[in-house]
Amino acid sequence: LGAASAQSPSDPEPTPGPRQRPLFSRISGLFGGDLPQLDPPGTMKLILRPHFGDLVRRDYMRVETGLRWAFNEDFEVSTEASVFFTHGLDDNAGYGIGKLRLGAKYFFENFPRPGYETSLALNVESPVGSPPVDMTDGMHHIAPSFVVQRQSRHQPRLTTFAGMGFDMLRDSDIAGTFGFNQPHDDSVSVTTGGVYDLGQLKWTLSGTYATTAVLGDTTEHFFYLQPGLLWYVPRKFTFNSQTQWIIGFRGRATWGPDGSEFSLGTRVRAEITFRQVMQKLRRLPEKVNGRD
Repeated sequence: LGAASAQSPSDPEPTPGPRQRPLFSRISGLFGGDLPQLDPPGTMKLILRPHFGDLVRRDYMRVETGLRWAFNEDFEVSTEASVFFTHGLDDNAGYGIGKLRLGAKYFFENFPRPGYETSLALNVESPVGSPPVDMTDGMHHIAPSFVVQRQSRHQPRLTTFAGMGFDMLRDSDIAGTFGFNQPHDDSVSVTTGGVYDLGQLKWTLSGTYATTAVLGDTTEHFFYLQPGLLWYVPRKFTFNSQTQWIIGFRGRATWGPDGSEFSLGTRVRAEITFRQVMQKLRRLPEKVNGRD
């Protein structure tokens, strides 16, 4: 945990500050780390993430839908479903739910030392139904992890983090396809990186080493380097909508048994709180009556 815990012995202990809003959201495929950050207690967010690139790359389109609930100041639960449907531009791939994910995260403030924050997370992911073969890897995933982060005293916009995760695979009855340089066996990974927060723009950089040598029956090693940029779209560009739109751009370099590869990608995600949804629903009769 060198990147997350490096501190000069002569530096005074930082004074713990008030709990702030989350730095940024977990976005699968762009930045998947469960950093030690939670929404305000009681916040329930609805999540929508369409895969617009599927319109040209696949016979179907995927849309991730989910719910994240900050139960209190220290505990959060989340669930996501990957929905797919034929977009009509090519062959008929059907429709349905192809994958489910359940997650939980516990937050420790000022641990292991004042000024540090730690999270313990558990994510469970499973293929369901009859998804296209290239939509999932056909495996159940049980993935516990922990992450430690620290905000720089000298560069307050910079937060560094490091963590370790485990991914235990179990066979399912659903056919699937592994991704490029994806472990086919139980694995352990170590990740370190940083986030530079410019408000609505957030630069990210993470490096990960994963291996099946510790937990699996095979010995394979994987390396990933992933720079990225998250843009929290200002509401003036979304017609003052209460929905928070997030657009992400990322590069990804991988090295492993399948060879080496560099790719570019984008992600779009929408978040709105459950309270905002209910307020909109309550206002519908007023708008309808206003038109009559």
